Amino acid sequence: MASEAVNRNFIEQVKESRKKIRDCFKRSHEALQLRESILLSRIDEIEEDYNDKTQEMNSLVEALNKEMAQATVTLSANKLAEAHKQISSIIENKITELTADTDSSIKFEWNNQFETDIGQLGSIMLNGQTNIPPTRTFPPQVKPVVPDYKVKLLPTAYCCKRSDNKAPGELNVPRGIAVHYQTGNIYITDRDNNRVQVFSSNRDYLFMFSEKMNKPVGICISQNKVFVTQVQGHCVNMYELEGKLIRSVGGEGNGEVQFYHPQGLDTSDRNSNVYVCDRDNYRVQILTEKLKFNSMLGIGLFNNPRDVKVTRDRVLVLDGSDPCMFVFNSDHVLINRLITRGIGKQTNNPIRFDIDRDYNIIMSDYSDHCVSVFNQEGEQIHKFGKKGQGIGEFYNPFGIVLDNTGHIIVVSDKNTNCLQFF
Repeated sequence: MASEAVNRNFIEQVKESRKKIRDCFKRSHEALQLRESILLSRIDEIEEDYNDKTQEMNSLVEALNKEMAQATVTLSANKLAEAHKQISSIIENKITELTADTDSSIKFEWNNQFETDIGQLGSIMLNGQTNIPPTRTFPPQVKPVVPDYKVKLLPTAYCCKRSDNKAPGELNVPRGIAVHYQTGNIYITDRDNNRVQVFSSNRDYLFMFSEKMNKPVGICISQNKVFVTQVQGHCVNMYELEGKLIRSVGGEGNGEVQFYHPQGLDTSDRNSNVYVCDRDNYRVQILTEKLKFNSMLGIGLFNNPRDVKVTRDRVLVLDGSDPCMFVFNSDHVLINRLITRGIGKQTNNPIRFDIDRDYNIIMSDYSDHCVSVFNQEGEQIHKFGKKGQGIGEFYNPFGIVLDNTGHIIVVSDKNTNCLQFF
């Protein structure tokens, strides 16, 4: 009998324990629901309060701006400064007050059991093997606009009188031309005047510079630096955009950072190296951005390297003896050879070139007095100009460049108006 009583007592205790546990969790659940409701309600209040205070702040700023505008009209300079100081102080105090109110209204206390290590929430990582493409495929000198070569290209403007004197804006045997694409300014090497002249995109004369120049011919611009080759000085100069000489390197010879009649040059947007056509040493010298020796290109290949253009993945070198265009990849491995003389005599005496975004090649032909356009396979797709002094005619065209609006700019050696825009 005693054992039966004990069993009944144990069973009753188990039932009571289960009931207490259920009641406890029920009350806890109800309390959590109530807490959730309170917190959500508080969040709504904070959001509404924040919106109200934001509106109040905007109204205050608008009112203060109106007051400041009125003060500008009515107050003297001294009073205006004092009013501006007072108004600024009022704004700062009000912002501090509203910020403090907002900050204090959104503080929450969380039980430690709800804290989560942020590292457990996951992260975003770049795998070391991920191939991230460059932000730009082409350097700044490759233009965003491709001219319409299917239509007849006619000059839109011409300027710069050819003259033997040294008047500003007049040219005597111009050679190289480059455009600074942020400002649109045009830089021209005025060879026999031993200077570089600079014009605006509207063709207005701006200024010139001539420090340490001996027959300047090639020119290129990289961001805020101008690089110029001196054909008689056998050197390369680096200038600020305003014309202040930064550095000059070189001298006649065939060693490293020595040149013999250097011609066109260009800079690499990928590594800031400077590629210089060392014409009568039959090579391209590659210098660092500080004009220190880096390497050589085309030893045993070139006979008359005249101009070079560098993109993210290619280096193009114009050799005038065949004539032909050597195409290298970014590792300086020869991958193609374009525009040979061949059938139809596509080019007679190519002298300078530029490239557009689609790798079309726009080339000046000094002896045929014209401009030819080739696609990247070397096929001639357009040709314009003929010998003459008229508009749209050339007499020994030399430097050529595309500006950032897609205009082709050509500077001619012996034209009455040396500079023409197409």
